[in-house]
Amino acid sequence: MRYFRNPLMRSGSRGLVVRRALVAVMFVLLSILSKQSFSPKAVAYKVVREAIRFQTNLKTVNWLEITNDHFYVRYKSEDASVAKMVLDTAEMAYSPVNEMLGSAIAAKTPIVLYPDKASFNKSFGWDADQSAMGVYWAGVIRILSPNEWARGDTYQSKQNYFNENGPMAHEYVHLVVDYKTGGNYPRWFTEGIAQYVEREITGFQFRVPEINKKDDLYRLSRMDGQFDLLPSQSIAYWQSLAMVDYLVKADGIDKINDLMDLLGKGYPFATAFEEIYQTQLHKFESDFGENIIS
Repeated sequence: MRYFRNPLMRSGSRGLVVRRALVAVMFVLLSILSKQSFSPKAVAYKVVREAIRFQTNLKTVNWLEITNDHFYVRYKSEDASVAKMVLDTAEMAYSPVNEMLGSAIAAKTPIVLYPDKASFNKSFGWDADQSAMGVYWAGVIRILSPNEWARGDTYQSKQNYFNENGPMAHEYVHLVVDYKTGGNYPRWFTEGIAQYVEREITGFQFRVPEINKKDDLYRLSRMDGQFDLLPSQSIAYWQSLAMVDYLVKADGIDKINDLMDLLGKGYPFATAFEEIYQTQLHKFESDFGENIIS
């Protein structure tokens, strides 16, 4: 474990350096991925993801950093007291997540620790009223400092709260799913897997909303393309987990991993789903609705 400050870059040349570096990275990635058996869409997604990850690394190059074999945390000086907490919690999730999902990320995963809600939201261009403790996007896990929300009067009590209620396991699952499938997945699927694995590892689960009838559920077509716009986010997240639970209860977690393997090969989700579960996606949706509401 090492603590160090990254070398400074001259502000006047930074923009040019970033642009040139991004062009170089995208050229190399295109050259490599074009030789693989990926669809043009999959190649484009992977290039964009790695370019954004590289750009984020450059934008935080002057931040403090703490690292281990699997992760590195970029942070500001005001979060020096909790950077190790974040790194240790990520490491706690690393092996259990990889074992459950049958996958591991070869390169170190970057974690960017934002000291306050304003800087966290600004990194995404969100409005000030948006709220989240963590977000996975484009190869990078972004975390709102535990100093802003984790309860505890001592370091140990705050760490325990962060371990049990924080977003590290959840967001790392999103990263593994993204890389394993090459970004080829519907939103409800990755949210369901993230909640399932998180619950298995930490015991955390969002509060179950009140569902009275089948009509309270969202259609998969809406869950796929309009997830963040659905009127009840609590139902959307619960339904995502419930659908993954339904699949795991019937056929185990291995089938989920088999499905992700096909997605990683470029299969459309409905095609991969039918191949693994020997039923059409619309039939699963109907059966789920009939059985979950009783």
